[in-house]
Amino acid sequence: MKTRLIGDLTAAEAAALHGAFLDDLLDRLRGGDFELTIAWALDPEDPIPAGPLPGIRQEGDDLGERLYRALSRAARDGDAVMALGSDHPTVSLSTIHRGFEAVESRTPVAMGPAEDGGYYLIALRSDAVHRRIFEEIDWSTERVLPQTLERCREIGLEVETLPLAMDVDTPDDLRRLVSRMSCGDLGCPRTRDLLRTWQRLPMEGTT
Repeated sequence: MKTRLIGDLTAAEAAALHGAFLDDLLDRLRGGDFELTIAWALDPEDPIPAGPLPGIRQEGDDLGERLYRALSRAARDGDAVMALGSDHPTVSLSTIHRGFEAVESRTPVAMGPAEDGGYYLIALRSDAVHRRIFEEIDWSTERVLPQTLERCREIGLEVETLPLAMDVDTPDDLRRLVSRMSCGDLGCPRTRDLLRTWQRLPMEGTT
């Protein structure tokens, strides 16, 4: 759930918005030539949600440890792995494919920078999944991307940079998304319909 949106949204609205983001993103990603697994952030007593895609429980004390463990697990079964944030609902399938292509043919790491200074995507060749990449990172700050790039330099991993993309973490981010959706759904029909029901976007046929 997008907790930093609570205040501008109710807790229930923030949860609904996150669900719309995830559904729109998964609809797009199902067209890719890769396997999908959802890494759920859950309380210890919560079961993994049922659904059409396999799921795992995020494990670790911070985001870095959770990313490392999930990617290490995935690397056992493939030559390349990727983590993609669910707060980037407009990321294109071509960008995902480009990330995999980069680590399969050119560099051990590919990263998609986010407008807030973090990253929305990290792809790694399976033998490049190192714990150090995710250590001593000031998560949820504008220092995430430069610190991660520095960790990669420390261990000699070249990084290819993918196109810049927006994420939706704050009320200002949400307002920018609404503005961009005023001319189209950006490939996120569920998100746009939800914003319309909240009267943040005009309904069809109105001005």
